[in-house]
Amino acid sequence: MKAPISSVVLFALAGLAFAVPKHGFDFVVGVDGDFKAAINKAASASASESRHFIIFFPDGEYELTKLTGDEHGKTIFSPSHVSIVGQSVDKTIVWNTTDTEGISATATLYFPKNNDMYMQDITLQNRGTYNSGNASRQVALQQNEGDKFIYKNVRLLSGQDTYYTKKGRTYWEGGEIDGTVDFICGGGDIFFEGTKLVMTRNGGYITASQNPGDWGYVFNNAVIEVSNSSFNKTFYLGRSWGHAKVIFLNTVMRAEPKAEGWGPDMNSAPQIFGEYNSKDGNGNAVNTSQRKTRFDGGKDASTATTIKTVWDANDAAKYTLKNVLGGSDSWAPDKLTKQVEPPSIAQVGKSLKWDDNEDAICWAVFVNGKYHSNTTDTRIGLDGITEGSKVYLRAANSMGGLGDKSNEIVTVAETDSSVTDTSAADTSFADTSTTDSIPPTPGDSVTVPNDPTVTPADTAKVPGDTTIARIDRNRYTEQYRKQPQHLYTAKGQRIQHIRKGRGKVMQVLFGK
Repeated sequence: MKAPISSVVLFALAGLAFAVPKHGFDFVVGVDGDFKAAINKAASASASESRHFIIFFPDGEYELTKLTGDEHGKTIFSPSHVSIVGQSVDKTIVWNTTDTEGISATATLYFPKNNDMYMQDITLQNRGTYNSGNASRQVALQQNEGDKFIYKNVRLLSGQDTYYTKKGRTYWEGGEIDGTVDFICGGGDIFFEGTKLVMTRNGGYITASQNPGDWGYVFNNAVIEVSNSSFNKTFYLGRSWGHAKVIFLNTVMRAEPKAEGWGPDMNSAPQIFGEYNSKDGNGNAVNTSQRKTRFDGGKDASTATTIKTVWDANDAAKYTLKNVLGGSDSWAPDKLTKQVEPPSIAQVGKSLKWDDNEDAICWAVFVNGKYHSNTTDTRIGLDGITEGSKVYLRAANSMGGLGDKSNEIVTVAETDSSVTDTSAADTSFADTSTTDSIPPTPGDSVTVPNDPTVTPADTAKVPGDTTIARIDRNRYTEQYRKQPQHLYTAKGQRIQHIRKGRGKVMQVLFGK
């Protein structure tokens, strides 16, 4: 079995704690091949909930119609435990066109039975009808079956039926969904947190819920807008496709629906339509006094009912993220979307260096705004990067999603590597191991047991007998307080000394 690029085992002095395993992106589209090759590689990977297969899209436009689409331009993506991450939601655009219409035949991306999927900072667009104002049924994203989907800062663009769901639990954080009619439709339990909803025609419907799960569509802190001011107060929050459940909580309505709020039923009356604490764009309460409460059931008059559609705090209280998506396995998707703090980078000699972060699986490197590489190390060489280039990093969380930019470095000629840290020394983190009095040299051996467990008395460890091949020399502050040095084995393994004090975790790094 091929060993992972690198991994980290961390033990806190006061108790056991684990960092996320270090690993890079598994496939970079445009570098390792096209999206078709990425799908094939993901399908053959041994991905799991704890180790996603990560596909990264640098900024650019990627058409799927003929590359991975079927006869109608629909792309099927079947592997589970996959993260699809873009460089930026505005500039990373994956799109298709289609020669037909139909809710099941046109998706830009179709997930048939996937589980445990993550997507961040990317736009999916079906260009067949986007912003045309018509109601052709052409889908940007379709979830058929499966469970545990996460979308962070994802944008979906189409006309009717932009986002079609059927089953399972899904979490949206931020992002945007545009459309004309029923542009969020179907079933499942979906919690939308802070998602922007943009109506792009006169007289449309935002939602069309059908055969939902226990909770249906729950929108919290959503923002409703229109693409043209003339569409304001002409549309509906939704209509019942069949036994609908739709709740809007704490909505900012920069554009408001028609006074009745909810449209006529299609196949049956809704089970739940609820609205609580809606505000206009200026923070004032929206007038909900004319909201509809009587529903005739559409094609099934036997389901006709009268329900409370304007809620108070007690009605809304149970619709929390934990209740809606927690399930029997206590799923907490908001913990998986947490972004890693950006590193602080500095040029040292012919390298850029930064401190490790136990929450980062890797760092993506960008040169002059373009993707350059990704690394699990805490340094990169500047060979091949032109002097005067602007370089910054972004840390990847456990799902592969990239956080904010680091400080930007303009590369210069080789710096003096003998003085690299001019900050005041923190003696509480000084390396106190006895071997530090005589720095190792190439050819020295480090012998440790295969058991990776470490104690406060340990220094540098890798499993088995290891010969040091090269050294990243000790760094000193102005006060000449020693900082942790990095050692490299003949096989390219990095050994990092343990640092102690203030309950600081100890680090043992394996792999390249």
